[in-house]
Amino acid sequence: MQPSDSGVAKATVYPPARADSPQGRHTFDFSKSALSTHNGKYIELDDFTPPMNQVRNDRGHVTSPKKSRRSIYIPNTLWTRSFAIAVVLETLATVGIESWVFVSMLNQLDKIEKGSATTRIRSFLGLYIFALLYELALSYDALRRKNTFQLTGLCICNLGLFTYGILQMREIKKTVTEVVADTTRSTNILGKYQIELILVPVFLGLGTFVMIFVTWRLRAEFSWSIYKDISADLRMNRRYTVYQVYIALLKFDWFFIFGTQLQILLSIQDLENEEFLINAAMVPVAIITLSLSALFCRREKTKSLFLMMIFMVAILTSIIRTIIQMYRSNDNSGLSSFKTSLTLFATIATFLIISTLVNSVWCMMNFNKGLKDYVKQLRGRKQASSPSGPWNPEANSRFVLN
Repeated sequence: MQPSDSGVAKATVYPPARADSPQGRHTFDFSKSALSTHNGKYIELDDFTPPMNQVRNDRGHVTSPKKSRRSIYIPNTLWTRSFAIAVVLETLATVGIESWVFVSMLNQLDKIEKGSATTRIRSFLGLYIFALLYELALSYDALRRKNTFQLTGLCICNLGLFTYGILQMREIKKTVTEVVADTTRSTNILGKYQIELILVPVFLGLGTFVMIFVTWRLRAEFSWSIYKDISADLRMNRRYTVYQVYIALLKFDWFFIFGTQLQILLSIQDLENEEFLINAAMVPVAIITLSLSALFCRREKTKSLFLMMIFMVAILTSIIRTIIQMYRSNDNSGLSSFKTSLTLFATIATFLIISTLVNSVWCMMNFNKGLKDYVKQLRGRKQASSPSGPWNPEANSRFVLN
């Protein structure tokens, strides 16, 4: 700093020598207006533009800019690694057991009868294996996106799989008893898989406790990370929370809608049946609807998102109509043969779709309030242009030295 004749401070900067500036010495007058002197001596630097190529790390230090590149996410903290290890071990154990039971048991039952009973076991075990693998994929996605609400949903989902594992033992026993008329033989078949079928809910129960504890620890870690990215803006933080919940709901919606429709299709098994065609068409419609809902919410397209809500209502109506039809039927074939598992999936799907519709309205109320720029920034596409963002090069800087 050097005093000038007018009494206003000037700053002298000595950057490295450059070709266009041989002396490497420049003097800038940062004063915008005369400074009052009766309030005490101070220096005010006002309205200067920071370098456009500055990049700040998590600690706020200026670092050299780096080219952005997409890389595979690897958990890099104690609790993210703990969650990943717990889910991977649980998946390996349960999927391994279920796959062995699936192949071995069906080989025995197919020699006796190939009918609706064995189809029920195929759908039950196959859907269970798919659910465990899908949960593993969602766990990786939740850790990568630091979505605490998706992790919480995974804990609830794991608890549901634990319940499903208990129901599985009863359903398999019921099916084997129907297929194998000889009581002694059916007892021998069930005894062969009894320990393995008990181990599945045991592993899921232990995994649920570990996931709940680690999720509780990750909540603070992820909240602090989001807090820094949102730049301590509480209102924006609430809007981003609603957005995170919405995205998590869409991912769980897809699985339970798909599981419900798959069981309905397996129960009908008639390619010329009108109900089969309607429910078969619901699968791609659901995939497209949920995918576009996430896209339109992120881009804040109100009319388009409202159209997707109409499609969600249509899917919900189809599921409810099928469940009512199943309970009105008196025979023990078709939909009624999948009553236990189909009721479980349809109930959860109905609850999730209604929750998604409510959250859709909440998200639309947050449109055009600056959230879109923050979402783009957090997704790594580009830096937010909002003046209240973490770092805005276009905004004027003001620094006062007392």
